[in-house]
Amino acid sequence: MTPTPKRAPALAELTPVELKAGGYDTAVMPVGATEFHGAHLPFSTDTIAADALSHRFAWELGTAVVLPPISYGMSLHMLNWPWSLSLRPETLTNVIVDIAESLFKNDITRLLVVTAHDGNPPCAENAARELNDRHGMAVAVFSGWQGMAQRLLAGTEYESDEDHGGRSEMSMTLYAAPHLAHQDRAVDLPVQIATEPINVRGPFSNVVPHGYSGAPSEGSAEEGEAIVDAIASEVGPFLRNLAAYGWMNGAWMSGIDPPDEASDPRHPRAR
Repeated sequence: MTPTPKRAPALAELTPVELKAGGYDTAVMPVGATEFHGAHLPFSTDTIAADALSHRFAWELGTAVVLPPISYGMSLHMLNWPWSLSLRPETLTNVIVDIAESLFKNDITRLLVVTAHDGNPPCAENAARELNDRHGMAVAVFSGWQGMAQRLLAGTEYESDEDHGGRSEMSMTLYAAPHLAHQDRAVDLPVQIATEPINVRGPFSNVVPHGYSGAPSEGSAEEGEAIVDAIASEVGPFLRNLAAYGWMNGAWMSGIDPPDEASDPRHPRAR
């Protein structure tokens, strides 16, 4: 049986009547990209992954609505491949901020940004800090789904990878948008070696000259489902704890009790 992704309420599919009746207090923003992924995957591969994870996280929360995806990412390092499109880093940061401020005007103060492309996290982090500093808005950022999936599925039948256009991205697309995957066109390549101790910035085409790497022929919808389930099993409980603590970071995250204000000289308000 073909796996069926869990879908949460999507703002684009609601009218104000359903939106009010749902009592939603949290928005989830998928941030993807439009990039070349070889002949076997669509340009929307990253957006598909971001949207699928956003729906699962919103489903785990139960009080969240998924925003329309941002389908353009910070992809300046991908522009040597045909029809790859990019926003400048400051543009993507400002887009996230602008959308979040629109939510803030509608009394939504809890936002989860879900990025599924390696160029996006710094922009999302900058936006989150700006929104918190300017408005006190609670913004959480999720990124790095491939690395998390590889860690969580280690030792199972699903040897997930971190490749661009490889096994894991094929699996996610077969799971969430199977009509857009063309596995019959897949030509496997070596898995990218990524063990350098520091990042060296430059065109990604210098590192992955074919525009993708890995073994997309080994992907499956079942693996895509396993990836999303595994990530949700780790992220879901954290999100529910975050909601229980009013979407505020704090000592509940570190396990370190705050100092007593009256008696501890380390306390910033102590005299």
